[in-house]
This record gives sequence, structure tokens and C-alpha cells, in this order.
Amino acid sequence: MSVQVRTVTTRAELEAAWAVRFAVFVDEQGVPADIEVDELDEAPTTTHVLAVDETTGEVLGTGRLLLDAPGHVHLGRLAVHAAARGRGVGARLVAALGDLALERHAAGEPPAVEVVLSAQESAMGFYERLGFAVVSGERYLDADIWHQDMARSVSR
Repeated sequence: MSVQVRTVTTRAELEAAWAVRFAVFVDEQGVPADIEVDELDEAPTTTHVLAVDETTGEVLGTGRLLLDAPGHVHLGRLAVHAAARGRGVGARLVAALGDLALERHAAGEPPAVEVVLSAQESAMGFYERLGFAVVSGERYLDADIWHQDMARSVSR
């Protein structure tokens, strides 16, 4: 399977990202539908990406990047369809979002950006393998799912 990660540029692509998120977060994990899409989804500083199977055109996953401040972003809403998990799609999405963060939001010299995320505890091992580290170890519930903050610095 050849996967391309591309930046969302159209309303149809944004709706495809929402469809993946609803399938994963609402249908699989029981997140309330009314909190899955928020005002940040359409903020001018938010970037969404889609992972697409180049052979079939099927959307496999998505993620979004929120600008907190120059040199500081929040990666979130990372979701991969169940049938595509375990094939590197999530890692490709995280790498692409890190590259976009560095390209669009880096600060300082050498240019760098701190990428923070709210990891579901069940996914922390995945993020650790991608270079993220636990920030404080403090757990919190988000949509009745235990999370912890993790971060990674990305530089050129």
C-alpha cells in the first residue's frame, strides 16, 4: 500500500477528515458527536492533513495542527481507520504534521518548534516510539478517556 499524506485544501477534504474522526472517535470510542468538531477546525491557523491510499484513493487517516504561538503547536485529532492500523499510516501522519509545523511555525535560530499533544493513554507507546515524551505525568479525562500531555521538539 502506497500512502500519500496531503494537506487539506477543500471543504470536501475537510469533510473527509471529519468522517474519519467520527468513525474512530465517535463510533469506536464513544466520544459525544457534538464535541468532535469544534471551532478550531475552521480557524485560519489550523492545518489538517489526510492520509490517502494512492492506489484506491481511499482516505485512511487524518490529523490536525493548531498554532498555539510561534514555535509552539498542538497536534491533535489523529485518527486512522481500524482497517489501516498497524501499517505505518499514523506514523506518516505524525511525521507530515511535524514537517508542516517546522515549515510554517518554527521560531528561533536554528528554527525549531515544540509539538505538544494530548495522548490517549492507550496510544502513549505509539507516540513514545515517534520521539514524544511525557510532559508532567498528570492524567486527565477528556471525553471520558484518560489522557496525558506529551511533547517533542522538531528542528532543522
